[in-house]
Order: sequence, then structure tokens, then C-alpha cells
Amino acid sequence: MRSRWNSAWLLLLALKAFGLKEGDPDASMGLHCYQMVPNHFMNCSWISRAPPSVNITYVFYYQSLKYHRGQTRTAKPQSERNWLVIERSKLTQGEIYSVWLEAHSATGTTTSDKLNFNLDDIVKPPPPDLDLGELQSSEVTVKWSNPTWSESLGHQPLIYALRYKTSKDHDWTYLNMDSVYEESHDLEDLKPFTSYEVQARCIPHQSGSWSEWSSSHTFVTLEAAPQGQVDVWRRIGGSETREQILLLWKALGPEAAQGTIINYEVSFRDSRQNSVKHKMCLCCNTTLPHTANYVWLSAHNSVSKTQPANLSLEQTDLPGPQEVMVQVAQGLGFNVTWKSMASPLGVQPQEYVVEWSEELFRNKLNWTRRPSGSSSALLQGNFTPKIPYLVHVYALYAEGSSASVAVRAYFQEEVPSGSPKALQVRSISSTASVISWEEIPLASRNGHVTHYTIYLQDSTSRTLKTYGPIGATERSYYLSGLNPGIQYLLWMTGSTSAGEGVRSTLHHFHIPDSHWQFVLIILLVLGLLVILALIVVFVKRNWFFSFCRKVLPQWCWEKIPDPEHSGVVLKINDQTTVPDMDALSKTKAIEEPIIVEIKEPAPPEPAPPITINISGYEKRFMPTLEELQKLT
Repeated sequence: MRSRWNSAWLLLLALKAFGLKEGDPDASMGLHCYQMVPNHFMNCSWISRAPPSVNITYVFYYQSLKYHRGQTRTAKPQSERNWLVIERSKLTQGEIYSVWLEAHSATGTTTSDKLNFNLDDIVKPPPPDLDLGELQSSEVTVKWSNPTWSESLGHQPLIYALRYKTSKDHDWTYLNMDSVYEESHDLEDLKPFTSYEVQARCIPHQSGSWSEWSSSHTFVTLEAAPQGQVDVWRRIGGSETREQILLLWKALGPEAAQGTIINYEVSFRDSRQNSVKHKMCLCCNTTLPHTANYVWLSAHNSVSKTQPANLSLEQTDLPGPQEVMVQVAQGLGFNVTWKSMASPLGVQPQEYVVEWSEELFRNKLNWTRRPSGSSSALLQGNFTPKIPYLVHVYALYAEGSSASVAVRAYFQEEVPSGSPKALQVRSISSTASVISWEEIPLASRNGHVTHYTIYLQDSTSRTLKTYGPIGATERSYYLSGLNPGIQYLLWMTGSTSAGEGVRSTLHHFHIPDSHWQFVLIILLVLGLLVILALIVVFVKRNWFFSFCRKVLPQWCWEKIPDPEHSGVVLKINDQTTVPDMDALSKTKAIEEPIIVEIKEPAPPEPAPPITINISGYEKRFMPTLEELQKLT
């Protein structure tokens, strides 16, 4: 019983929501009928507005108004269906019928408005069958037929409607009925090498209902010659060897390619050989020798090729863009602005190229072009937070290009994940020290470093002092007001616009007591005195040696002779040397003796004695005559 009351309550809520009352007829309940061809069944459908949990029974009434006036028949659809089919055997062709619908529930009965029609007026033909005729790059002929519909069977002539769209679009393009012939129609102004879908439907000429749209017929138009020019750029030294130029270009879009791009033709002028060379490449880069100074590039499909795009590879001394600024455009990318400098010769750039790439991984280069006279560009792409990007702006002249200074930019900054490296402390007095460090590694900055902060803690009182902000370009800092003989604990952090980063490793250092300064001063004074004394001795060395002979004993500065190396002994040896007997034995033997008269020469006069001037002091050290004879 409770379930029945719940169903009744839900039905009353539904009726109230749609402005209906018990026993009141609905505006129509969306009741609609048509007669199908070729079986001539009548199909009727309606809109069910009651919630699914409400049990409703529908009864369909159809009454004859012409041949069998007053005859009323009923039909019930299957449960949970909002449509039914009346067979041909229960209908009379040419009859005028009045149909309505009753909805029975626990709360009462709801009746729809009556719908009056002639069966000939609700005929709904089947959708036509489509076929394609001649297919071209921008035009195609669509043909259709309807085998189940024929005027010979008494059917009315049909009027057709077409609609078509590209396969990737959602909106259809409809053709007026007046422009559609009965058998075919030419679709014009189509895009080359594009996939299209086309559908058709029909309606009897005098009365009846539109058929359903036919199933989509898909086709692809033929290729056409590619349009436009290839967007070409270069990177100097971007290849594996720095002696080459990396030539880059962007693939043509589908609308410009108008077909499948088979390859790209690259032509370049070699300045060393003064000749033009050609090569065929796939998309979208190739290497050129460093002697190439001009390049042309064309894209080929099966029909033709694009007009060649040209690029000068030389650098020019003409002024490049100045004051380049990069700002983040939220949700879009980077907004780059610059100022152009006037050339002394009045030459204006032909265009500008804005180039950007990841600074850490420069394997992918992006660029966009701006016409002459521009001063800004919007860089759009999939930019990653925390990653540094390098942006260059090039002014392109007929003679070559001139680049701006590189600008680093972050799409979204975060706090640094690294800290300053290689902290060093150098004491310069008993109360002051100099702190030096190296900057945060680029991969860990996560943004533009705005400043550094030094934290200093006294190991005795545990007092923490903060020094900063310190400029991002500084690499040292002067700490004053320190206490001698105290151990300190120091660390640093770097900050970006997103906040302060992680702290560095802890660094311990000690401030020495003040008495060490006096020791150092004394050592420095003594060292200076020694150096000064050595200088004086070197300058006055003759006076110094003379003074030493006067002051020191004689044996301290006079030289003691060496008998073995004495000059007198060597001279005596030279005069008393006799021939070696072994030399005589080496003379050639005489085969026959020769008698020679030998006269004994007179004895030689004795050699004059050698006069040796020897001082009295040396006599004590000179050898005797017997000792000299033994030596010889």
C-alpha cells in the first residue's frame, strides 16, 4: 500500500512540474506519426515526461474520419516504450485519421491533443543511397538514388537536400533545396587533400515528411601544389661538430601542404668554392658546412613544390635589437619586447626572428617571425615551470642577421632547490671576516635569484643574526662586530620571487684571540730586517770582506793550498816526463840489419833550476824534494 502511495506522489510531482493536472489534456505529449515506405506501416512516437519510477500505461487511439466514420481502434505499446507501429493491414490508404494518446497511472488519466492527418500526407520516404562521381582537388560530384521510391508506383517526386563538412569539424554546411538537382550535385570550393563527409535526405514534392539523413559518405579530395613558403632558420654550432651549421625548418601545415610532403630540396651557396650545391632531405633539419653563406629551401609533394624560402647565414655589423625584455603572459606564454636601433646608413631590417630554447637542454629550438617595424612578439608553447629559457631577438637584413643579448626567462618561478656553494671564511681582524661563496647552480635556481641571506649563530650565546638582503650579483660579504675567540656557525640561502630556498651546508669557523696580531707583527718586522741586512751586504760587499779580514783571525779567511792540485807540481811534471817504453816496442821490425855508425853525443847541459817564489807561510805546507821525487 505504501509503495502505491509513493508512486502516486511521484506522479503528482511530475504533473505539477510540467504544469499538468489530473484529467487535463497535455499540449501534445510530442505525439508524432509517419507512414514508412515501402511497407506502409504507421509509426507513432511521443515524449514520456513521467519519472522512470512511476508506473504508467499508455493507450493509443486511432479513429477513421472518412471511410469508416466513427470507427475507433486502440493499440498498446510494450512496457517502457514510447513508440508503437500500426501494421498496414489495420489501415486504409487514403483514409483520414484522428489519433490521440492516454496515459493511465495510479493518480488518474492524462489525455493528449488529437492529431488529424491523411495517410498520404505523412508518408516518409527512406534515405537515399549516395555515390561519388568525378573527384578533383577542389570539386566532387555527389550522386544519389532511392531504389524503393518510384513514380511508377504512384509515389510523388522527391526533393533532395545535402549537407557536408570536413571530417574534423562539427558544423555542417547545408545546401538549399532549390540548388539541388534530382540526380546529382557538384560540391565546389573544397580544400585539396582534405577528408569530407556528405549526407542527403529527401521529402515528397507535395506532402509528406523528410526522410532521415543518409549515412555519411566519406571521401578525400586530390592533392594540389603546395602553397606558401617553408619557415626556415639556423643554429650556428648547434650540430655535433662546431664546424657545421644546423639548418632547421617547420613542416608545412595541412592547408599549405595540400597533400603529402615527400621531401625538401635544400640549395646552399658555398663561399669557399663559389658554387651552389643541392641536397634532398626529409623533415625537418640538416647540416651544412661552415662555409655556406646563403640557403634556399622548397617543399615537394606529388604535384609540385613551394616557392623557395631564402635565408642569409652571415652575420652583419648592422645594429641589432636592444633593450630586450621578457615578461610572462599568464595562460599564454612570454611577451617579448625590444627596441630597434637606427642604422647609420638608414637600412631597416626586413623582419625579426624571436628565438627561444631551454637553457639546460638546448636540443629543441623554437622561433617565430615578426614583420619589419615590430617591437613585440607573443611566444606561445608548452612552457615548463622552474625551467630557464634563453630568448634571442634577431634583426634580419639582406646582408645577414644581427642578434641581441640573450635574456633568461622563467614561465613560473619557484623557491630554489639548491643553495650557494663553496662557502669560505677569511679572517681579516679579531672582529671581522670576509665570507665568499659561489652562486647557486642554474639547474637548482628555479627562478631569478633576487638576493642572498647569511645566517650567523654564536656557539656560546646561541644568538642568531641575519645579514641581508645581499645582491644576487655579489660573491662576498664583509662581517663585522665579531667577538674574538668565539666559535661561529654560518649558513646561507638564496631567494627568488617565490620565496626563500633551502639553506646551505653548515660552516664552522673560529675567530682567533687578539694577541696573535702582535706575534705576526714581530715576525714581519724581523723578516724585513733580515731582508734589509742582506741587501746592505750585497751592496757593500767589498767593505764587508775587508772588515771581516781585519776582525776575524787569519786562518778564518785565508785559503789553504792543495798540494795535489798545486801549479808548481804540475809544471815540474811536464818537464821531467820520459817516453813510454811500450811505444818503442810497437815500431816495425827491420827485416835486415843496417849498420849505422853511431857517435855518442855530448852530454846535454843540465836544465836550469826552477825558481819558485814561496812565502814563508806556505813553506810549512810545501812537500820536500824527496817527496816530490817519489810522486814523479
